Amino acid sequence: MLFREDNVARADADAIRKGVGFYRWTHDIVEITGKDALEVLQKIYISNISKVAVGRSKYTASLDENGEIIDDVIVMHMADGLYWVSDLYGPRLLPWIEKHKGTADIQTKIITYDWDMYAIQGPDSINAMNAMLDKPIDELKRFGICERKIGDIPVYIHRSGFTGENGYEIYSAFDKSAEIHNLALKAVEAVGGRELQTLEVYVRSIPMEKGFALKQDFKHLSPYECGLGWAVAADKDFIGKEAALARKEHPKYRMVGLEFSRESTEDISIWERVYWYGVEVGRCAQTIYGYTVDKNIGFATVRADIPDGAELTVGCNDSPVIVVNKVFC
Repeated sequence: MLFREDNVARADADAIRKGVGFYRWTHDIVEITGKDALEVLQKIYISNISKVAVGRSKYTASLDENGEIIDDVIVMHMADGLYWVSDLYGPRLLPWIEKHKGTADIQTKIITYDWDMYAIQGPDSINAMNAMLDKPIDELKRFGICERKIGDIPVYIHRSGFTGENGYEIYSAFDKSAEIHNLALKAVEAVGGRELQTLEVYVRSIPMEKGFALKQDFKHLSPYECGLGWAVAADKDFIGKEAALARKEHPKYRMVGLEFSRESTEDISIWERVYWYGVEVGRCAQTIYGYTVDKNIGFATVRADIPDGAELTVGCNDSPVIVVNKVFC
C-alpha cells in the first residue's frame, strides 16, 4: 500500500521519471537450446519469434487452449540455437513446454540462480550505463542485447525495463552480484540517481502509470481483451489461436484503467467486485498510488460493453471510480 505522503516512495518514483533509479530485480530465466528450439517457441508464444535476430529480444505471451493468457514474457535470442525466456513463473513453464513439445529436439533448464539482474531506469540511465561500462552503448536499440564489462566482470546488457522510461538491465554471474551492485550504484549516484527503496514503486506504481500490467492482471483475458492484440502474429499457428481470434470478434471483457475519487484505497483487496448502478460488471485487479499522476489508480477487468467515462464503484465500501484508458501518463 502506498500513500501520497510517503516521501521515500515519491523520491523513488521521481528518480525513475526525472533522472535515474537503480534496483535489483531478477525474474526466472529459462534457457532453451536445441535444433528445434525456435519451432517450440513459435508454438507456445503468440508472436513471431523467427523474426527475433541474435542479440535481440521480444515481449510476447503464451495462451491456454481457451485463448486466455497464461503468462507474458521476454524471449531473448542470446546466440544461435540459444534462447533465454525471462518470466516470473519458470517452474510452470518447463512442464508446459514438455507437454507441448512433442518429438522436438530441445533442452530446457532454469538458470535463475546462475544469473543476477539489476535494472537501471530513467531518462539519465544512458549516462549511468556509459559511466560504468568498458565501452559506451549509445547505439544499442530498444530490446537489443550486447556484451560488455563492468570493471573486469563480463555482463550482458539488455535495453529494456518495466517502467515506461528508457532503461537497461544488467545480467551478471550470480557470484559477482555484490561487486556489480557496488560498481553500478557508484555510477548511478555519480549522475544524481539513487537506489530505490520501495518495492511497490518499481513493481506496481511506476509500471501501472504506463499501462504495464502484471501477469495476475490478465486473468481470464485474451490478448485482444487487454490491449495485447498488437503482439499476435495471426499468420502462424500457436496454442490457443482459434479461441483467441474468436474472442477478438466477440470479446467478453476488456481491461481498463480506474481513477479513484477517494484518497485511500487501503480497503480494496485484489479482485474486489466492480459495480455499475449496483450490478456486478467485473473485478478490480489491483490498485496503487501513482506519484507521477498524483492520484489512486487501478486496473480492472469489466464487461466489454462498459464504456470509458463510466462511473463505477469498487468493493463493499462502494469506492467511486471512473473508467479511463489504462495508460495514465
